[in-house]
Amino acid sequence: MTSSEVFSGFAGPAGRVRVERAGGHVVVRLGGEVDACLGPELGRGVEAALATRLPILVQAREVTFMDSTGLGFLARLASRSAERRITVTGAPDVVRHLVHRARLEGMVELVDLPDGPGDAGPAQGSS
Repeated sequence: MTSSEVFSGFAGPAGRVRVERAGGHVVVRLGGEVDACLGPELGRGVEAALATRLPILVQAREVTFMDSTGLGFLARLASRSAERRITVTGAPDVVRHLVHRARLEGMVELVDLPDGPGDAGPAQGSS
């Protein structure tokens, strides 16, 4: 599968976000701590992902922490995407818990796709 970078993203000391085209999807790769420190980059990631007009997959396998900033990011992606629902792959318990507590299951689909386009390698940040 080929992928091309849409938003090189940000890799800080605690969290990272990157947006890539992969096949017929746009893949948003999240890792580390997805919190207020990553807020501006998440906003740019939303715009970059939505600009592709492709179905959105969020790869969250490497997320170690998420707060309301990350939850808001998922909700914004879903509410503004053409499908009105996004798929999150490899979501750790912290992400699953937040999506459930916020009752976003209708907007965010949590699935495990070990060989899917959303899990095609580790998240990487820009240098």
